Amino acid sequence: MKANTLLLTLVLALGLAACGQEQQAESPAGGSAAPAVPPAAEPAAPAAAEIVADATAIVDAQGIYSAKCAVCHGKTGEGRGTNPKLVGLPVADIESRLKDYRAGKQMGPNTGIMAAAAKSLSDEQIAAIAGFLGE
Repeated sequence: MKANTLLLTLVLALGLAACGQEQQAESPAGGSAAPAVPPAAEPAAPAAAEIVADATAIVDAQGIYSAKCAVCHGKTGEGRGTNPKLVGLPVADIESRLKDYRAGKQMGPNTGIMAAAAKSLSDEQIAAIAGFLGE
C-alpha cells in the first residue's frame, strides 16, 4: 500500500473513532453538566485498530488494473490494438473470464499472457476489477 494511502486511511480511521465520543456541555452557571448517557441499544464505536484493519482490506481495483491490465487493454479499458475493450462488459463476464484464466483454462491465443496476469489475483481482487470496468 502506498504511504499516502496508508496515512490517509489511518487519519480517517482515527477521525471515525473520535466520532463516537461525546463532549460534555457546560451549564449556564459555568459548571459542567452531567455527561449524556448513551442509549442502551446504541452500539459502541469500533476501535481505531478495527477500522484500520477494515480499511486495509479494501481492494484498489484501479491500481491493480493499472499495474496488470492497462498496458494491453488501455488506461481505461478501452482496448488497444488487438486486445479487446473491457470497459462496459457485464461484471459477471469479466469475473468469469479472469477466474478461467487464473485456473489455466485455454481461452484463445492470449491465454498464456492472461493466465500469468490473473494467476496472483484473489477472488476479491477479481471482483473489484470487474466492478471497476463492468456494468
